Amino acid sequence: MCIKSYFLFIFPFILLLLASCDPSSTPKEKYYSSTKATNLELENVQSVSIGSSKYDVASCLRKKPKFIEVTEQPPYTTYIYGKSTETYDVEFKIVDNKVSSYDLLSSKYGTEKGIHTSDSKKDVIRAYGKKYYEREDTGATIIGYFDKNHKLNIEFSLDDKDEVGGILVQKINN
Repeated sequence: MCIKSYFLFIFPFILLLLASCDPSSTPKEKYYSSTKATNLELENVQSVSIGSSKYDVASCLRKKPKFIEVTEQPPYTTYIYGKSTETYDVEFKIVDNKVSSYDLLSSKYGTEKGIHTSDSKKDVIRAYGKKYYEREDTGATIIGYFDKNHKLNIEFSLDDKDEVGGILVQKINN
């Protein structure tokens, strides 16, 4: 009787845990060696690029972040610009006082090559070229590019209409 009760409580928890894992997701690192490099050296938001100091962020955007979140493990700070932490325009991840990534979620800011949210997959490929990888992550299609010389990565999250919903630019740690 005790084993049946235990099983009835543990089994749903295990199912929930398994359901939260997306087995179709492939980490971008798997595509690194097979994807040809694209130059992303000039990528920036309002002159803030990967490696810029945390002081450059407020200076170049001409205002302090609306929200600041501090994470202790691993240690980093997130500067968020927008209406809320859920509906933001841009957020910067700061590690060791330098920008290690930024995420664009509104059309207020765009990439160096002029891509904004709601642009099409065709627009992205026209601007960045055909040397991209494509993967699925939590139900979204992601297309991305690697700059192996400057250790940068850019990814475009596409919705079901193949329109850009978000843009992530980050430093490659390898």
